[in-house]
Amino acid sequence: MKKSRTWLYALILVALGVIVLLTWKLREPSSKTPSYSIADLKASGVTYALHQGKTGSRTEITLPDSTTVILNSASDLHVPSDYAKGNRTVILDGDAFFDVKPGKDSFTVVSSILKATVLGTSFRMRSFASQQGATYYQLTGSSRVGKSYHSATDNQPEILERGQMVLANREIDLLEKETYHAEELETWLSDILRIQNANPMAVSRLLEDWFGVEVEMHGDASKARIITEALFFNASLEEVLTNLAGQQGFKYKIDKNKVILNF
Repeated sequence: MKKSRTWLYALILVALGVIVLLTWKLREPSSKTPSYSIADLKASGVTYALHQGKTGSRTEITLPDSTTVILNSASDLHVPSDYAKGNRTVILDGDAFFDVKPGKDSFTVVSSILKATVLGTSFRMRSFASQQGATYYQLTGSSRVGKSYHSATDNQPEILERGQMVLANREIDLLEKETYHAEELETWLSDILRIQNANPMAVSRLLEDWFGVEVEMHGDASKARIITEALFFNASLEEVLTNLAGQQGFKYKIDKNKVILNF
């Protein structure tokens, strides 16, 4: 009897150990970041024309309904073949400004994170499939902006007007409505880049916003000089970086929509 009880206690301990191990595995956060394919956003049976923005510069295109789009650096826009027949739904992977012409059919732009539906309005959306974060800036008119995916917590879209924006992050399932200075977007449209009293960190953030790129800094940038005043007219990313590299003493590399600065 005593021996059988010993075996029973041993089995109970093993069972408890297995339960604890399984519970720990279930609670353990996954280190793998989910990926989202642009192909998943395309309508079945519809072909798409691909428009690509050149790395380091802006590319302007005109859609069949006279809607104009400014594609920023290394950005892709997928336009359905039946766009002219009323299917005004395009897919964005990147950073772009849209000036939408009014029509009887609404205009929709979809990315891996955001979905915006408008009639006749202008706005800027930045949403790369390779990144978890996205932004949307309303310039004129109004837009209905929400998540392009099903959320377990909140699927309610926001109505945006001039001077309003949304910040989104798919990894943490975030969509927040904020305000911004619309004049900043108008300056961006003028393509006149002004840098004033900026250290390397401030310069990198400005380049990210202006060219829609990611900037990584390596080395010691603490001794780099402050850019007191620099003005660039319709300049490419490479032209700007070449000028700043001479002033702040760094070397750079451009790889698609990523810029690496080495001090």
